[in-house]
Amino acid sequence: MHILWRGDTLQRLRLVSGLILFTFAATHFINHALGLISVDWMHVVQQWRWVVTRSWPGTIVLLAALLTHASLGLYKLAGRATLRLPRWELVQIALGISIPFLLLPHIVNTRIAHVFFNVNDIYVYELAKLWPASALTQSLLLLIVWVHGCMGIHFWMRLYPPYRRVFPLLLTLAVLIPLASLGGFVVAGSNVAAAIEIPSVLDNLKVLTRWPNEAAGETLAWLRNLVRIEFAAVLAVVGGCLAWTYFARLAGPKVTVAYTSGPTVRVPQGPTLLEISRMSRVPHASVCGGRARCSTCRVRIERGSFDLPPPTFPEVVTLGSIGAPPNVRLACQIRPEHYLIVTRLLKSDTTGPEGAAIEEADSAGVEKTLAVMFVDLRDFTRLAEKRLPFDVVYVLNEFFGVVGAAITEHGGWIDKFLGDGLLAVFGQRDGIESGCRQALRTARDIDLALDHINAKLEAELGRPLAVGIGLDAGPLLLGRIGYGESVDFTVIGNPVNVASRLEALTKERDVQIILSRQVARQAEWEPPAEMTMHVDVRGVAEPLEVVQVGRGRELPAEVLAKRESEAETEKPAAWTAGFWGRR
Repeated sequence: MHILWRGDTLQRLRLVSGLILFTFAATHFINHALGLISVDWMHVVQQWRWVVTRSWPGTIVLLAALLTHASLGLYKLAGRATLRLPRWELVQIALGISIPFLLLPHIVNTRIAHVFFNVNDIYVYELAKLWPASALTQSLLLLIVWVHGCMGIHFWMRLYPPYRRVFPLLLTLAVLIPLASLGGFVVAGSNVAAAIEIPSVLDNLKVLTRWPNEAAGETLAWLRNLVRIEFAAVLAVVGGCLAWTYFARLAGPKVTVAYTSGPTVRVPQGPTLLEISRMSRVPHASVCGGRARCSTCRVRIERGSFDLPPPTFPEVVTLGSIGAPPNVRLACQIRPEHYLIVTRLLKSDTTGPEGAAIEEADSAGVEKTLAVMFVDLRDFTRLAEKRLPFDVVYVLNEFFGVVGAAITEHGGWIDKFLGDGLLAVFGQRDGIESGCRQALRTARDIDLALDHINAKLEAELGRPLAVGIGLDAGPLLLGRIGYGESVDFTVIGNPVNVASRLEALTKERDVQIILSRQVARQAEWEPPAEMTMHVDVRGVAEPLEVVQVGRGRELPAEVLAKRESEAETEKPAAWTAGFWGRR
């Protein structure tokens, strides 16, 4: 199941209804923006929109979406065990609650007036009614609706890795649309207000729009107050449910939950483990907000797994997507009723800025197809035995400096340093094809950079430095791995092992680079037959087809010439710092 469609039936209904409402709002606001041109253009596009929204099918869909989204949102709010939530979720809830107080009177003034009093609620009618008396209120409604919807889409879409690529474009639209809409509202509203100062123009407008008479106006005013009062009553019921749930659980049975490398807490039965963590101020990662769409809140059950109910379908789908063992469960889905010992598998970083790795789903325990590079200095251990520690550190820093520069220049990042070698990864942002080409260009540049290092150090070292480079590509798991405070981002998977084995083979074959055929294929390079062979790689059942390259500078120009624009313009060092966070 696609990651964006995960969740239970109610979550999907809330998602679909929200998308319908956001689509309506977006087209409505774009229609407002045409006021920057003229009111006539606003009317033209409004008539096109009304073909859909004022039809019976469109009306039914919009009404159903509004009732579904609002009722399910309030239902979820009423059932929460705690309001200790991430700041973004609290802001979205607050905005969502405020929308009906501003939106329902607007609906009364337009659709209700049209249906029950035959008002022709075209733009000029609304602008005459709203400007300037209600301009601030309507502008506030526009911004609240837009921000609430954009937040929902962002925190839903961020689970989908390609979203990162289009995020700058969508962010630009998210800023431009409301600004243009407000601008159109101000310009058109001012023009209409100026025009209706002429009595004859106002009289003609009232005839054209079938302006409500005094009795209809009083009825509409009564309805506007009524819908506000009714929604306030609904909120009071929700608040009562929250209070009832809180005190009922406080008086009910308790359960003890022990966190390895964390506290032991005793709390009322009923909340999910994620809610228990939040209630107890225990840091707990949850990228999707507890909707079972991601696996970042997952825990390993150390004790008490047999006392838990079987996983729900959404939990089965999500855990199955990462190949989780049976004793790993989603904290947002389990409700402990007996003593439980759990280990949080991903470190929470909810205090970090947006853009940090835990903030993005694909940096917090997900699978991605990437290119892996292992680089190792040959015979450096023997060379280091004859040098002072200061000299060894100096040489290594010189080497890692030029190698690291080549890696970051071509869009990769250094996952870890391994003594006199390192592991680098490519393709997280631009895809596996670009990643493999970036890795090959990096290998070429490392070879060329060695000339400069050797020219600088050969007289001191007595012999030139040499490297071995192994390359492979395939699915990797990205996540925070470790224990306690010693937790860091890393990648694990079979390509890491294969790249390491291929690097070791470079010494036996007396070549600088050995790459798997998979890397060449993804880089759209067809190597000559004399460069390919099959080798036995420990940990791989079948012989692996590889390509051996004597020196990085010998890589074919047609492969190295395929430069993506992002590789030429990006600033990888800054980007990787934002993705991986500071170590």
